[in-house]
Amino acid sequence: MKPRLIVVGPLPPPIHGVAVSTSLVLGSAAVKESFAVEHLDTSDHRRSRNVGRWDLENIRLGLRALAVLNRLLGGRRGVVYLPLSQNSAAFLRDSLFILLARIRGWKVAAHLRGSDFPTFLASSNPALRAWIRWTLERMNSVAVMGDSLRWVLGGLVPDERLAVVPNGTPEPFDRGVVRDPERVLFLSNLRLRKGVVEAVEAALLVLARRPSARFIFAGAWEGSELERDLRSRTAAVNGSIDFRLPIEGQAKDELLQSAAVLLFPPVEPEGHPRVLLEAMAAGLAIVTTDRGAIRETVGEDAAEFVLDEPEPDALAKCVLRLLA
Repeated sequence: MKPRLIVVGPLPPPIHGVAVSTSLVLGSAAVKESFAVEHLDTSDHRRSRNVGRWDLENIRLGLRALAVLNRLLGGRRGVVYLPLSQNSAAFLRDSLFILLARIRGWKVAAHLRGSDFPTFLASSNPALRAWIRWTLERMNSVAVMGDSLRWVLGGLVPDERLAVVPNGTPEPFDRGVVRDPERVLFLSNLRLRKGVVEAVEAALLVLARRPSARFIFAGAWEGSELERDLRSRTAAVNGSIDFRLPIEGQAKDELLQSAAVLLFPPVEPEGHPRVLLEAMAAGLAIVTTDRGAIRETVGEDAAEFVLDEPEPDALAKCVLRLLA
Protein backbone atom coordinates (compact mmCIF):
# COMPACT_ATOMS: atom_id res chain seq x y z
CA MET A 1 0.00 0.00 0.00
CA LYS A 2 1.39 3.40 -0.97
CA PRO A 3 2.13 5.90 1.79
CA ARG A 4 -0.27 8.82 1.95
CA LEU A 5 0.83 12.28 0.84
CA ILE A 6 -1.23 15.42 1.37
CA VAL A 7 -0.03 18.20 -0.94
CA VAL A 8 -0.97 21.62 0.41
CA GLY A 9 -1.01 24.55 -1.98
CA PRO A 10 -2.90 26.76 -4.43
CA LEU A 11 -3.65 26.21 -8.10
CA PRO A 12 -3.91 28.81 -10.89
CA PRO A 13 -5.47 31.24 -11.52
CA PRO A 14 -3.82 33.58 -10.81
CA ILE A 15 -0.57 32.33 -12.30
CA HIS A 16 2.33 32.56 -9.87
CA GLY A 17 5.26 30.36 -8.92
CA VAL A 18 3.77 28.47 -5.98
CA ALA A 19 0.52 27.74 -7.83
CA VAL A 20 2.39 26.40 -10.86
CA SER A 21 4.63 24.30 -8.61
CA THR A 22 1.60 22.79 -6.85
CA SER A 23 0.01 21.84 -10.17
CA LEU A 24 3.24 20.20 -11.36
CA VAL A 25 3.62 18.18 -8.15
CA LEU A 26 0.01 16.99 -8.38
CA GLY A 27 0.49 16.05 -12.02
CA SER A 28 3.81 14.26 -11.51
CA ALA A 29 3.76 10.61 -12.54
CA ALA A 30 6.75 9.93 -10.26
CA VAL A 31 4.92 11.34 -7.24
CA LYS A 32 1.77 9.37 -8.04
CA GLU A 33 3.82 6.19 -8.43
CA SER A 34 5.28 6.55 -4.95
CA PHE A 35 2.39 8.02 -2.96
CA ALA A 36 -1.37 8.00 -2.59
CA VAL A 37 -1.76 11.71 -3.28
CA GLU A 38 -4.45 14.00 -1.88
CA HIS A 39 -4.67 17.76 -2.34
CA LEU A 40 -5.55 20.46 0.18
CA ASP A 41 -6.44 23.39 -2.05
CA THR A 42 -5.48 26.78 -0.56
CA SER A 43 -6.29 28.76 -3.71
CA ASP A 44 -7.38 32.36 -3.60
CA HIS A 45 -8.51 32.98 -7.17
CA ARG A 46 -8.45 36.73 -6.83
CA ARG A 47 -5.52 38.74 -8.19
CA SER A 48 -2.04 37.62 -7.10
CA ARG A 49 -1.55 40.78 -5.04
CA ASN A 50 -4.06 39.35 -2.52
CA VAL A 51 -1.82 36.37 -1.77
CA GLY A 52 -0.64 36.39 1.86
CA ARG A 53 -2.53 39.54 2.85
CA TRP A 54 -4.59 40.09 5.96
CA ASP A 55 -8.20 40.36 4.82
CA LEU A 56 -11.48 38.68 5.72
CA GLU A 57 -11.53 36.48 2.63
CA ASN A 58 -8.03 35.15 3.30
CA ILE A 59 -8.96 34.45 6.93
CA ARG A 60 -12.10 32.61 5.78
CA LEU A 61 -10.14 30.58 3.23
CA GLY A 62 -7.49 29.72 5.82
CA LEU A 63 -10.01 28.50 8.40
CA ARG A 64 -11.84 26.46 5.78
CA ALA A 65 -8.56 24.86 4.67
CA LEU A 66 -7.69 24.04 8.28
CA ALA A 67 -11.03 22.26 8.71
CA VAL A 68 -10.51 20.29 5.48
CA LEU A 69 -6.99 19.32 6.57
CA ASN A 70 -8.34 18.06 9.88
CA ARG A 71 -10.64 15.70 7.95
CA LEU A 72 -7.89 14.58 5.56
CA LEU A 73 -5.59 13.69 8.45
CA GLY A 74 -7.92 10.90 9.55
CA GLY A 75 -6.99 7.29 8.85
CA ARG A 76 -3.49 6.09 7.97
CA ARG A 77 -0.77 8.59 8.74
CA GLY A 78 1.62 9.84 6.12
CA VAL A 79 3.36 13.03 5.02
CA VAL A 80 2.04 16.57 4.65
CA TYR A 81 3.98 18.58 2.05
CA LEU A 82 3.50 22.34 1.84
CA PRO A 83 5.19 25.52 0.57
CA LEU A 84 6.64 27.60 3.40
CA SER A 85 5.39 31.18 3.29
CA GLN A 86 7.53 34.26 3.87
CA ASN A 87 5.04 36.79 5.24
CA SER A 88 3.25 36.91 8.58
CA ALA A 89 -0.33 36.21 7.51
CA ALA A 90 0.49 33.24 5.30
CA PHE A 91 3.12 31.84 7.66
CA LEU A 92 0.69 31.88 10.59
CA ARG A 93 -1.78 29.92 8.46
CA ASP A 94 0.97 27.47 7.45
CA SER A 95 2.07 27.07 11.06
CA LEU A 96 -1.45 25.96 12.01
CA PHE A 97 -1.35 23.34 9.25
CA ILE A 98 2.03 22.15 10.55
CA LEU A 99 0.95 22.07 14.18
CA LEU A 100 -2.27 20.20 13.41
CA ALA A 101 -0.45 17.61 11.29
CA ARG A 102 2.19 17.02 13.97
CA ILE A 103 -0.46 16.69 16.71
CA ARG A 104 -2.19 14.07 14.55
CA GLY A 105 1.09 12.14 14.20
CA TRP A 106 1.92 13.00 10.59
CA LYS A 107 5.34 13.93 9.26
CA VAL A 108 5.66 17.37 7.68
CA ALA A 109 7.95 18.45 4.84
CA ALA A 110 8.06 22.06 3.70
CA HIS A 111 9.51 23.67 0.59
CA LEU A 112 10.85 27.22 0.79
CA ARG A 113 10.44 28.56 -2.74
CA GLY A 114 12.08 31.94 -2.24
CA SER A 115 14.94 33.61 -0.41
CA ASP A 116 13.05 36.32 1.53
CA PHE A 117 12.98 34.36 4.77
CA PRO A 118 15.80 36.18 6.61
CA THR A 119 14.13 39.52 5.85
CA PHE A 120 10.77 38.18 7.00
CA LEU A 121 12.31 36.88 10.22
CA ALA A 122 14.22 40.09 10.96
CA SER A 123 11.17 42.28 10.35
CA SER A 124 8.91 40.21 12.62
CA ASN A 125 8.18 41.18 16.22
CA PRO A 126 9.78 39.09 19.01
CA ALA A 127 6.66 37.00 19.59
CA LEU A 128 6.34 36.10 15.91
CA ARG A 129 10.08 35.36 15.65
CA ALA A 130 9.76 32.94 18.56
CA TRP A 131 6.73 31.31 16.90
CA ILE A 132 8.61 30.96 13.60
CA ARG A 133 11.55 29.26 15.30
CA TRP A 134 9.24 26.98 17.32
CA THR A 135 7.33 26.02 14.16
CA LEU A 136 10.49 25.17 12.20
CA GLU A 137 11.60 22.94 15.07
CA ARG A 138 8.45 20.86 14.51
CA MET A 139 9.36 20.17 10.86
CA ASN A 140 10.71 16.79 9.77
CA SER A 141 12.32 18.24 6.65
CA VAL A 142 12.63 21.59 4.91
CA ALA A 143 13.90 22.07 1.35
CA VAL A 144 15.45 25.14 -0.26
CA MET A 145 15.77 25.79 -3.98
CA GLY A 146 19.53 25.59 -4.40
CA ASP A 147 22.84 24.94 -2.66
CA SER A 148 23.47 28.67 -2.70
CA LEU A 149 20.32 29.15 -0.60
CA ARG A 150 21.16 26.90 2.34
CA TRP A 151 22.16 30.01 4.29
CA VAL A 152 18.58 31.29 4.17
CA LEU A 153 17.59 28.83 6.91
CA GLY A 154 20.96 28.82 8.66
CA GLY A 155 20.55 28.54 12.42
CA LEU A 156 16.85 27.71 12.00
CA VAL A 157 16.91 24.20 10.55
CA PRO A 158 19.68 21.64 11.31
CA ASP A 159 21.69 20.43 8.32
CA GLU A 160 20.36 16.89 8.68
CA ARG A 161 16.80 18.17 8.14
CA LEU A 162 17.68 20.63 5.37
CA ALA A 163 17.46 19.45 1.75
CA VAL A 164 18.05 21.05 -1.64
CA VAL A 165 15.18 20.47 -4.09
CA PRO A 166 15.26 22.85 -7.07
CA ASN A 167 12.39 23.45 -9.43
CA GLY A 168 11.94 21.38 -12.53
CA THR A 169 9.97 21.90 -15.70
CA PRO A 170 8.39 19.47 -18.19
CA GLU A 171 10.17 18.90 -21.48
CA PRO A 172 8.70 21.35 -23.99
CA PHE A 173 6.86 20.06 -27.03
CA ASP A 174 8.40 21.18 -30.31
CA ARG A 175 5.65 23.37 -31.75
CA GLY A 176 7.43 23.85 -35.08
CA VAL A 177 7.69 27.60 -34.50
CA VAL A 178 10.27 29.60 -36.42
CA ARG A 179 12.52 31.49 -34.01
CA ASP A 180 12.68 35.26 -34.53
CA PRO A 181 16.31 36.32 -33.93
CA GLU A 182 15.13 39.85 -33.06
CA ARG A 183 12.51 38.89 -30.46
CA VAL A 184 13.14 39.45 -26.74
CA LEU A 185 10.72 38.05 -24.18
CA PHE A 186 9.83 39.10 -20.63
CA LEU A 187 7.67 36.26 -19.29
CA SER A 188 6.51 36.91 -15.74
CA ASN A 189 3.87 38.80 -13.84
CA LEU A 190 4.43 42.48 -14.58
CA ARG A 191 5.48 43.47 -11.09
CA LEU A 192 8.01 45.93 -9.70
CA ARG A 193 9.86 43.17 -7.84
CA LYS A 194 10.26 41.20 -11.07
CA GLY A 195 12.11 44.10 -12.69
CA VAL A 196 9.47 45.01 -15.25
CA VAL A 197 10.30 48.74 -15.06
CA GLU A 198 14.01 48.12 -15.55
CA ALA A 199 13.25 45.70 -18.39
CA VAL A 200 11.08 48.28 -20.17
CA GLU A 201 13.76 50.95 -19.75
CA ALA A 202 16.34 48.53 -21.15
CA ALA A 203 14.03 47.73 -24.08
CA LEU A 204 13.75 51.42 -24.95
CA LEU A 205 17.56 51.74 -24.90
CA VAL A 206 17.90 48.70 -27.16
CA LEU A 207 15.33 50.03 -29.63
CA ALA A 208 17.15 53.36 -29.83
CA ARG A 209 20.17 51.49 -31.17
CA ARG A 210 18.46 48.55 -32.86
CA PRO A 211 15.00 49.52 -34.17
CA SER A 212 14.49 46.05 -35.68
CA ALA A 213 14.29 44.44 -32.22
CA ARG A 214 10.92 43.42 -30.83
CA PHE A 215 9.97 43.01 -27.16
CA ILE A 216 7.04 41.03 -25.76
CA PHE A 217 6.02 41.40 -22.11
CA ALA A 218 3.56 38.63 -21.17
CA GLY A 219 2.03 38.54 -17.70
CA ALA A 220 -0.54 39.99 -15.34
CA TRP A 221 -0.16 43.62 -14.30
CA GLU A 222 0.58 44.36 -10.66
CA GLY A 223 -1.73 47.37 -10.77
CA SER A 224 -3.45 49.82 -13.08
CA GLU A 225 -1.12 52.71 -12.21
CA LEU A 226 1.96 50.73 -13.24
CA GLU A 227 0.22 49.63 -16.44
CA ARG A 228 -0.69 53.21 -17.38
CA ASP A 229 2.84 54.41 -16.66
CA LEU A 230 4.61 51.77 -18.75
CA ARG A 231 2.14 51.92 -21.63
CA SER A 232 2.65 55.69 -21.70
CA ARG A 233 6.44 55.34 -21.73
CA THR A 234 6.35 52.89 -24.62
CA ALA A 235 3.67 54.53 -26.75
CA ALA A 236 6.22 56.17 -29.06
CA VAL A 237 7.90 52.94 -30.22
CA ASN A 238 4.98 51.95 -32.49
CA GLY A 239 4.34 48.43 -31.26
CA SER A 240 7.97 47.37 -30.86
CA ILE A 241 7.13 46.75 -27.20
CA ASP A 242 4.04 44.57 -26.94
CA PHE A 243 2.25 43.93 -23.63
CA ARG A 244 0.22 40.71 -23.53
CA LEU A 245 -1.99 38.84 -21.09
CA PRO A 246 -0.64 35.85 -19.13
CA ILE A 247 -0.35 32.69 -21.22
CA GLU A 248 -0.03 28.99 -20.47
CA GLY A 249 0.11 25.67 -22.28
CA GLN A 250 0.68 25.51 -26.02
CA ALA A 251 0.60 29.29 -26.45
CA LYS A 252 3.37 29.64 -23.88
CA ASP A 253 5.49 26.97 -25.58
CA GLU A 254 5.05 28.70 -28.92
CA LEU A 255 5.97 32.10 -27.53
CA LEU A 256 9.11 30.76 -25.85
CA GLN A 257 10.19 28.93 -28.99
CA SER A 258 9.62 32.03 -31.11
CA ALA A 259 12.00 34.24 -29.10
CA ALA A 260 15.78 34.57 -29.07
CA VAL A 261 16.39 36.13 -25.65
CA LEU A 262 14.70 36.01 -22.26
CA LEU A 263 15.02 39.27 -20.31
CA PHE A 264 14.22 38.62 -16.65
CA PRO A 265 15.93 41.05 -14.22
CA PRO A 266 14.32 40.59 -10.78
CA VAL A 267 14.94 43.38 -8.29
CA GLU A 268 14.07 41.59 -5.05
CA PRO A 269 15.03 38.14 -3.71
CA GLU A 270 13.98 35.11 -5.75
CA GLY A 271 14.07 31.37 -5.26
CA HIS A 272 14.57 29.30 -8.39
CA PRO A 273 12.49 31.00 -11.11
CA ARG A 274 10.88 28.40 -13.32
CA VAL A 275 10.81 30.78 -16.27
CA LEU A 276 14.59 30.41 -16.52
CA LEU A 277 14.26 26.63 -16.81
CA GLU A 278 11.53 27.01 -19.43
CA ALA A 279 13.65 29.45 -21.41
CA MET A 280 16.74 27.25 -21.23
CA ALA A 281 14.72 24.22 -22.33
CA ALA A 282 13.43 26.25 -25.28
CA GLY A 283 16.96 27.31 -26.27
CA LEU A 284 16.81 31.01 -25.40
CA ALA A 285 19.76 33.11 -24.31
CA ILE A 286 19.15 34.69 -20.90
CA VAL A 287 19.80 38.14 -19.43
CA THR A 288 19.02 38.22 -15.73
CA THR A 289 20.17 39.31 -12.28
CA ASP A 290 21.86 37.47 -9.45
CA ARG A 291 18.96 36.66 -7.15
CA GLY A 292 18.26 33.43 -5.30
CA ALA A 293 19.59 30.37 -7.12
CA ILE A 294 19.72 32.07 -10.52
CA ARG A 295 23.51 32.12 -10.93
CA GLU A 296 23.92 28.44 -10.12
CA THR A 297 21.04 27.64 -12.49
CA VAL A 298 22.33 29.33 -15.64
CA GLY A 299 25.90 28.07 -15.09
CA GLU A 300 29.31 29.47 -15.89
CA ASP A 301 28.81 29.66 -19.66
CA ALA A 302 26.17 32.38 -19.25
CA ALA A 303 27.60 34.00 -16.11
CA GLU A 304 28.50 37.24 -17.90
CA PHE A 305 24.80 37.84 -18.55
CA VAL A 306 23.87 37.47 -14.86
CA LEU A 307 24.17 41.01 -13.53
CA ASP A 308 24.57 42.05 -9.92
CA GLU A 309 21.87 44.71 -10.26
CA PRO A 310 19.11 45.34 -12.84
CA GLU A 311 20.59 48.53 -14.27
CA PRO A 312 18.79 49.31 -17.56
CA ASP A 313 21.95 50.40 -19.39
CA ALA A 314 23.80 47.19 -18.48
CA LEU A 315 20.75 45.07 -19.34
CA ALA A 316 20.47 46.79 -22.72
CA LYS A 317 24.15 46.18 -23.50
CA CYS A 318 23.73 42.47 -22.76
CA VAL A 319 20.64 42.20 -24.97
CA LEU A 320 22.39 44.04 -27.82
CA ARG A 321 25.35 41.66 -27.61
CA LEU A 322 23.04 38.65 -27.84
CA LEU A 323 21.08 40.10 -30.76
CA ALA A 324 24.23 40.97 -32.71
